[in-house]
Formats: sequence, C-alpha cells, structure tokens
Amino acid sequence: MANFNDARVRQANEQPIQKSGKYILYWMQMYRRFQSNHALDYAIAMAEHYGKPLVIYEGLKLNYPWASVRFHQFLLEGMAENAAVAMERGYNYWPFVETPGNTGRGLVKQLADDAVMLVTDDFPQFIVPAQIRTIAAKAKCRVIAVDGNSVTPLSLLGKPTAAAAHLRPKWHKLFEVAWANRSNPAPDVASVSKPVKAPFKTWNPPTDLTEFVHSLPLDKSVPIVPGWPGGATAGKAVLDDFVANKLPKYAEERSEPDDPKKNSASGLSAHLHYGHLGIDDVIAAVLGSDWTANELNLKTRNKDDFFCRDANVNSFLDEAVTWRDVGYQWHFVRMAEAGSWKSETKNMSWQQDGEATSFNFSTFDFAPLNEEGTLAGVLPEWARNSLGKHAGDQREYLYTLAEFEGGTTHDPIWNAAQRELVVTGRIHNYLRMLWAKKVLEWTESPEAAYRILEHLNNKYAMDGRDPNSYTGIFWCFGLFDRPWPPDRKVFGNIRFMSSDSTKKKFNLKGYFEFIRNLPTIAETRSGVNRVANSVTLFD
Repeated sequence: MANFNDARVRQANEQPIQKSGKYILYWMQMYRRFQSNHALDYAIAMAEHYGKPLVIYEGLKLNYPWASVRFHQFLLEGMAENAAVAMERGYNYWPFVETPGNTGRGLVKQLADDAVMLVTDDFPQFIVPAQIRTIAAKAKCRVIAVDGNSVTPLSLLGKPTAAAAHLRPKWHKLFEVAWANRSNPAPDVASVSKPVKAPFKTWNPPTDLTEFVHSLPLDKSVPIVPGWPGGATAGKAVLDDFVANKLPKYAEERSEPDDPKKNSASGLSAHLHYGHLGIDDVIAAVLGSDWTANELNLKTRNKDDFFCRDANVNSFLDEAVTWRDVGYQWHFVRMAEAGSWKSETKNMSWQQDGEATSFNFSTFDFAPLNEEGTLAGVLPEWARNSLGKHAGDQREYLYTLAEFEGGTTHDPIWNAAQRELVVTGRIHNYLRMLWAKKVLEWTESPEAAYRILEHLNNKYAMDGRDPNSYTGIFWCFGLFDRPWPPDRKVFGNIRFMSSDSTKKKFNLKGYFEFIRNLPTIAETRSGVNRVANSVTLFD
C-alpha cells in the first residue's frame, strides 16, 4: 500500500496483531463492493504480508435507525450480487442477514477472535462510529479502520472549512498525488482467498428477494422503490447513463427540476452512500479513459477550469467531490473531537425500541441528546445568534410532523417535493434545499425543524443517513454559508428561499407532470406502491 494512503489508516484499539490467527478479517460495513475500495486494498495487503487468507464479512441487522423494506431491499440486492460474484471467483465472502430467529449477537467478535486483525470502513456517520468503538473495545485482535470516503485521505485536508471555496485550494493541491494513489479498480482478491470454512450458516440469497424482505419485521410504510435496484452492476449502469446522456448538459441544466429521466441530476448519491459504487469510479468515468494529469490546471483557484477545459466535467466534479468532501471532512473531524476514535463503548441507544431516533453530534452516535448534540453545537456563532434572535417570531404557517409527512401544506411545490421523496426516495437537488428551508419557516423553532428534517430525510431518502444528508440540512440553518441581509422574520440573516422565486426561476411544468403520475403519499405509505403492481419509475 502506498505511503500516501497510510494517512487513511487508523488504529482503533491497542490490541496486538494475532499472528497465530486464521485469517485477515475485513468487515464490509459501508464500502460494500469488491472494487475501488481502499479498505479492501488494505486488507489484501495485510493478507499478503502475514501470509493469511482474507475473509470478507458483510452483515445486515434489523434494528438500524429508520430500517425499512426500502433500504433493506437495496442493501440485500447488493449482498446477493456480492454473494454471486464471490462464489464465481472463489472469495471467502461470509454474508449474514438477521432474521427474528437469528440475531447474530456477538458474531463479529466471534469472527475477530480468530483473526490476525480486523479491518473495517472508517465511515464518519450513522451507526458505524459506534460499531467501530464497540468492536475495538471487545475484540482480542487489532482493529484497523480505513478511510475510503474520498479520493483524498480526509486526515490530510486539515480542519473543517466554512465553505467549499476554502477547501477547494487544499483539495486541488492534493488531487494529483491522490489520484495516482487511488483505489484499485480490479483488486486481486482471489490471490488471498484460500478457502476458510465459515463458523456460522451464511446467508443464501432467496429466489424471491422481495418476498423475503417483506417477511421481515421492517417498516413497510416506506416501500421498495420499483425499478431502482441496488448493487455494483446497477450503480455502474446509472453512472454510464449519466456520463453518456446527462453529463454533456450538466453545467447548464443541473439545477432544473424535471422528470428524473430528463433532468441532469446524476442519480448516483444512493449508490455512493451504500458503497456499491466508489467515488474513484465516478471520477474515472467522468474524466474519461483519455484524460491524463497533464490536463490539470494546478494554478487555478477556480472551480470551473481545474480538471480540464470541459465546463460540464468541472461543474459536476466540483459538486460530486469538492462539496461532498466538505461534508465528509466536517464529520471526520467532528468524529475525532467527539472522542469517537477512542475504544470506550458509549450508549448505543439506536439498538433500543422506544423514543424517536436522533443523531447526537457530541457523542457521535444515537445516544440521548444534550444541547451540544445538534444545532447549538454545530452551527457557526452568527447563525445561532440570528436564529435565536428570531426564535419567538410568529410563523405565518405552523405544521405538525404528520402534516409535513403527508405533504398537506398550503404550498404545491413543497407538497410535490415531499411526494417525490416519499414515493421515489429522492428529491431534486435544488428543491431539496427549498424543501428544508420551508420546514424551518413553518415550524415552531429551529430545533423542532431540524428534528423533522432529520426524520423525513432519513426515513425516506435513499441517500439519507449520510454525512452529506446532515451537512446539507445544516446548510439550511447557516452551516457552510454566510449571513445574508436583510434581517428577515424567522430566518434572520439565514439565506432565504421562496417558492415564488422558484416558480419564476424555473419552468416547473415537466416536474409537476412527473409528480402527478406518481402514486399519492397516502397510497405509497399504505403499501399500494409495491413492486408487483407498480409501474417502473426509473429505467
């Protein structure tokens, strides 16, 4: 493994490397793929170094926050594909899927006890930081977390920045060497795959995966999105379609709301979030096979001419990489500041039934909240002060969570965006910002608005529960932004967005036509929108 990529590697505990162990164990938590995966590359290198076979474990529990048939189906389609590929190529791939009669409690520790070391994905959000802390505290072997979140190791980007404009020069400076040390698009897993018998019954993908998913105790009011499969092959197909048909018009039309088949949005975020597609694969496809580092404009501080002379390529990669890294870097540093790199086991309340789920940024897990847990602890001082100054302002409209969730506000644009989210698992990027701003405007307090947004986004969005989900929401409250005069009611100096200006800025006819052809929110949440009796929404 290249020295540059050593910056990706974090030792999560002080346990020894068990040289007498049977195998190197890679716990595939978030980068759920066999290609372009820095954690897998590291695990292969360790298997070669210690002369041990590599075992890849991928699991799926029932009790993760906002668990539903929508997310389970997408994840299991990826696991089924991984199982087929592993069988064909002879990999030691051990999948586990929890069912009511088989919880798999203590399984990862059991596997780690027989390992030389455990390698896993250093993902700075959701349940992953807490799971790494837990296994690091319990395992007898060394636990190593590998940052494969970006083409550049996040530890080399320094402190979190206030905006993409501040991160961009650092990122530009590191890109050339980072790209030269990118993950392997076709790692030789088979070379370290001497057969090892699993000590448990591995998951065997059923013939009817959808029937299996619906047999599990999961939230069925968030149904499977028809025509949007998970897995590496599906992610590659979406990427290929984007490069061929949408990238050529991305710079001009990326903000235009329309039918997903017609607009220029990439549709890649869910595949990136679930790790079925890597950001290195995205960059390589967008740059093209003929691109070389000689095309980089290393003298620029501009977002429009760094990678090459193609405005569409520069525009997309600045969004998909630079802005994405703003959110990932912010989380990565916050995770370290919260002590999440230490081995203590903290409250993992996401494992319990009962109270509504909320992520706590002071403890970096789903532990009970304190005032540092969300807005008070993460927003810049100017934003906190501005929102606090207007906390008592009278709102023209006030809606409950049920009214928001049902899309029954007075605003047709907001209701349409909510319907798109509930039915399809996505909202057009521009409308997602407007959608969040209106919740702030129509809720009794910024804190209540944040909780509603976290719940709605993470319950329904295919790309929810992600670093960029949270930082995208926080942006609507002033994070990564600046004060915007004049001082407004409710918003203060927080950037304001309105539905009226959106109607003037865009021709929404195609978008509304797309929404009208979707099932209603009520039909969707009642289970009418099942794969077996629904039209395909996405090719």
